[in-house]
Amino acid sequence: MAVIFGSEMKNIFLPDGFKVLSPGMQDLLLAKSNVQYRVIALFMLDGGLRVSEVMNLRVKHINTLSKTVHVESLKKRKPEHRDVPMSERLLDALTDYWKDIKDRKPDSFLFPAVKDPTKHKNRKSVWRRLKKYTDGVVHPHMLRHTCATRIVNEGKDFEALRAAQKILGHKSISTTEIYTHVSREQMVEAIQSIEQTTWLERMGRRIFPKRRIHIVPMEQGLTQFHVGRKEELKRLTELTQKKINVLILGAQGIGKTHLLDNYKAENLIRVGEFKSNKEVLGGLLLAIIERDPNRAEFLLQVEEARVSEIVMRKAPKYLIHDLIAVTKKHEFTLVIDDVTTITPTAVTGLEKLKNHFHVICAARRVPVEKATFLTNFERIELKPLPRPEAMELIARLSKPFLNRIEDYEAYKNHIWENTNGVPLFICEMAERYGKEADINTEIVKDIRHTAALQEINFAPFLIGAMACMTVLRYWGKISGEDAGPFYLLAALGLVFLIFGRGIIAATKKKYI
Repeated sequence: MAVIFGSEMKNIFLPDGFKVLSPGMQDLLLAKSNVQYRVIALFMLDGGLRVSEVMNLRVKHINTLSKTVHVESLKKRKPEHRDVPMSERLLDALTDYWKDIKDRKPDSFLFPAVKDPTKHKNRKSVWRRLKKYTDGVVHPHMLRHTCATRIVNEGKDFEALRAAQKILGHKSISTTEIYTHVSREQMVEAIQSIEQTTWLERMGRRIFPKRRIHIVPMEQGLTQFHVGRKEELKRLTELTQKKINVLILGAQGIGKTHLLDNYKAENLIRVGEFKSNKEVLGGLLLAIIERDPNRAEFLLQVEEARVSEIVMRKAPKYLIHDLIAVTKKHEFTLVIDDVTTITPTAVTGLEKLKNHFHVICAARRVPVEKATFLTNFERIELKPLPRPEAMELIARLSKPFLNRIEDYEAYKNHIWENTNGVPLFICEMAERYGKEADINTEIVKDIRHTAALQEINFAPFLIGAMACMTVLRYWGKISGEDAGPFYLLAALGLVFLIFGRGIIAATKKKYI
């Protein structure tokens, strides 16, 4: 679930992909529930019962000695029965609720209706109450779904699947299999296990690797497709899967934001620039707390409305301490759009966070004196697209108005010469041409992208030429005499005296 500062936060109860509550979400729901609804929720969350099955429970169905609940399924035409084990937290909640039960006769309903105790509570009231506790997100079947998913995934074998089938009361195991949310690693292992290859074939693949097709879906950015960057994307994927910090370097328009816009990860938090140390750190902490308020143990007995006020009053060093205290190592991925203008205080903050959070940041360049936070970062440098890939990008962008281009080859070459393979500039020029009704040769030549033209610094050439002239002058004057070498050294010294400051400044490394 990604959060971007400045945009609307997603509801913390909303799971990603499928309706499964995380441990933190479960704890928050139970904390908000009263004594009775905590028991009702746990029967579904820890026992996998349907809401109708929970409502039909009677006192006689509870067996605390064997720690089981006897469930009568009313979904089948022919009523079926099953005994489901009760978790320790369900037993604890049931103990608290037992004090409030007035009618404890065996046939009495465990959750009687308020107006008529001879009837059980309406399941619609449970639905409404769960919606109320979770801002309209969680419904009863999500709790049963969460229980099933946990059993299947944590068991990781067929016996767990059979156990889930028995607990949930499914007649067919195929019904239970819908809860098997398998991890990527498990799927990779499964595919590899059925791939029968000889050692000779495996050796041949290593020596003569085949060229793979390269498909990268892009959901955001100037284009809905991607061209080039095969090696860079491969390396970014490998590093981020290992939770290795990454710095993406590149000039304006080279594609850094395009990659970050389409980077997906669980528990991702994204910020624009890391300038105000206190503001960014406070925003990070509030984003994490909003996802799971139970993390805010250091803010006990504080009204919800005052949490933001108290967090933003803290000093940066205490905010860093709290961020580390409420999260696990590498639990969150922090994406920073631009650290080009990072401040010294922000550098200090990242030096302390980079070993706890997984960090991905981008920059045009980073001054050497501010690069101390990059000690455990791997660098990926983005360069302009080579000519073949730039031509492919131009062709794909120009497809909607291809019939309006008079000289297609001249058009492509002109864009290439004006953009030097910078993706952003190629997109901008193609967009500019797309506004013309007729793209003839004259219009092609008239439209230019000045921002992409490389400026040449003539200062080094000028210094070199003047130095050579001075040296030749002295050499010609003193050649043949014994004092010649000394005059030569004097001339070199004079040149350095005049131009030394500029030479040193030009050769000194300023950016990583």
